Amino acid sequence: MKKIGHHTITGIIHCVSGLRIGGSDELLQIGGTDLSCIKHPVTLQPYLPGSSIKGKMRSELEQKQGRFGGRDSTEPCGCATADCLVCRIFGPHKKATHNLGPSRIIVRDAQLLNGGQTELKSENVIDRKTGAALHPRKVERVVAGSGFGLKIGIQVWDGDAQVQHSTQTGGQALVTFVKDGLRALQQTGLGSGISKGSGEIELRDLKLDGESFTL
Repeated sequence: MKKIGHHTITGIIHCVSGLRIGGSDELLQIGGTDLSCIKHPVTLQPYLPGSSIKGKMRSELEQKQGRFGGRDSTEPCGCATADCLVCRIFGPHKKATHNLGPSRIIVRDAQLLNGGQTELKSENVIDRKTGAALHPRKVERVVAGSGFGLKIGIQVWDGDAQVQHSTQTGGQALVTFVKDGLRALQQTGLGSGISKGSGEIELRDLKLDGESFTL
């Protein structure tokens, strides 16, 4: 196989609500935070791991393509068929031998651009019979209004010439599919606690190879 192209998508992940991607809680303190958000070990600033962004995009696209919840709903798609854009772009899960070549997408860690302060959000479980709040805990999340830098690379190989998606073919089909993933990411959110108010995002100042575009 021969690499014949590379596209770059950049933008800003703007936090509409508080956002949390979990970190490591190595030290538990009485009255402290139960679930902290991930931070850079040197600067202690929060960031969004590329693996988290990539994993959420993959999950959303699997759902959209009807490749979610197969024999084991906890596992990503690993069919490795030629027409599966999920496997072609993200790589077939746990399948070392296939004919698709390397994964096409590169998702960089999203570093903090502005904001970055954190807040503690209290959560609990409601007893359905009595209405009492049980098992309270404190969750740390990045405050609304914070911004993180998005950068995604899309590699194009000569074996992608016959790939089709929507009305596009080849490398443009791969780009369009990734854009679909970003659109789905914006629709649902990022990080944990999405169904409880956290993780709403807006993708701003999106550019493909330096040219502005909208989702």
